[in-house]
Amino acid sequence: MDDSTKIDFHRGWPAQSLLPAAQISAASLSALSTPDVAQSGLHYGDDMGYLPLRQNLAEYLTKHYGVRSQASVDRICITGGASQNLACILQVYTDPGYTLGVWVVEPSYFLAFRIFEDSGFYGDKLQGVPADNEGVAISYLKAAMERAEALEHAKEPSTLTKPIQSHRKFYRHVIYCVPSFSNPTGCTMSQARRRALVQLARRHDALIVCDDVYDLVYWPTEWHARPHSLPVDITRLVDLDTANNGQDLPAEDFGNCVSNGSFSKILGPGCRVGWAEATPRFILGLSQA
Repeated sequence: MDDSTKIDFHRGWPAQSLLPAAQISAASLSALSTPDVAQSGLHYGDDMGYLPLRQNLAEYLTKHYGVRSQASVDRICITGGASQNLACILQVYTDPGYTLGVWVVEPSYFLAFRIFEDSGFYGDKLQGVPADNEGVAISYLKAAMERAEALEHAKEPSTLTKPIQSHRKFYRHVIYCVPSFSNPTGCTMSQARRRALVQLARRHDALIVCDDVYDLVYWPTEWHARPHSLPVDITRLVDLDTANNGQDLPAEDFGNCVSNGSFSKILGPGCRVGWAEATPRFILGLSQA
């Protein structure tokens, strides 16, 4: 086979021929020629990120996910990409002296493991959880979390290694998953399993970190269909958490789920820009990292 006809699936970036250089150049010139945009780009900016970008993201996510989406400006902050934001989430909302561990749905995105380890979660504090064709095995995870809590209860009281601050809290557990088009299996967690996972997280003071970077890159099997025309029939975990069984969470609630998004999959991994979406209080705390 001629090398020119081969497709290297090891690569995780788009072909250079797909880069819309002319359009990007024109858009950049237009933006940087606008005084308000150019001036704000020279400042430190809002902790939560550039407001027009957050507004457009909220509009885009609401349009993509439909009526089930709770996306709004106060629920979104801009990040340096999904991997960097995962580290920030752990930095703000976990403490190795208090958080019992990170539970990773297997198999998982292996490059996230180093981030967990660098945040103090390794050995017994970094555990895998099996999954079936509907997603994470809830009964297994529930039993494992209860065992960890029982072991901790038998020990001396936990000692915090970080200062207590008003803008954050420390979760007892962290659950890491890729609920849609999971890497590397490609599986999507069922709606029933998502609801059960959110309920479990609430009972055990767990934070679900959803790696949602693949949500926006699915493609239909029909060659003539456009991806944005497809209905999204599964509710995001972050929206299930916010909905709280039909009642919005109180304003002071941090919630139990954060959606970790990135432009790396819809533009290219060289674009180190992403966003986080959660409750307003959670996002405010995260923006302080």
